Amino acid sequence: MKYKLYAKLALAGGFLIASAVPSNTFANTMEQEFYPLAAVNSYETILDEQLLKEARPLQKSLNMIDVTAKSEAFPARRIYQISDQEFRILSRIVEAEATDKDMKSKILVANVVINRWKSKEFPDSIAGVVFQRDHGAVQFSPTADGRYDSVNVTESSRESVDRALKGEDYSQGALYFVERSLADPENVSWFDRSLTRLFEYEGHAFYK
Repeated sequence: MKYKLYAKLALAGGFLIASAVPSNTFANTMEQEFYPLAAVNSYETILDEQLLKEARPLQKSLNMIDVTAKSEAFPARRIYQISDQEFRILSRIVEAEATDKDMKSKILVANVVINRWKSKEFPDSIAGVVFQRDHGAVQFSPTADGRYDSVNVTESSRESVDRALKGEDYSQGALYFVERSLADPENVSWFDRSLTRLFEYEGHAFYK
């Protein structure tokens, strides 16, 4: 009997407390409780956008890690022997073609020149490959537009050539490349019609 009385008093007390709170105060309290949910949704949207923005440099970092890891797997000595003069020529064309690009891009340019040098379809020297003209047209545009002579060869370009000469190769046998966004549309059309497209990296499309 005593327990039932306590229960009734508790219910009555709860009713009285609830009745004593004005309706507008109760509404404000509920609004304050649920307002953070909208803030959380807004924060999640901002977080998603931030993650997408940070994904691009992360992918580039992963590419660099891959390049670094592969470089450690190649021998310390060069497997392709060239003269000091040819090393300078190759370093300069790499710098001219990939000045603003990363190490892998520079190695790829060196790979293409070396692939041509090894192929029977092209001249049998590095200098011959770099300065080759086909029906009057240069094969590497920096040798005609002045970039080859004007660039300052960086240490990263020399390193990329050295690594390519030691056998580091990402080219899949490519013999041609073109920066599609900067090239003459007719030249790009010829590449697409006449060659097999392999892949694209840092704006350069590679073919064989």
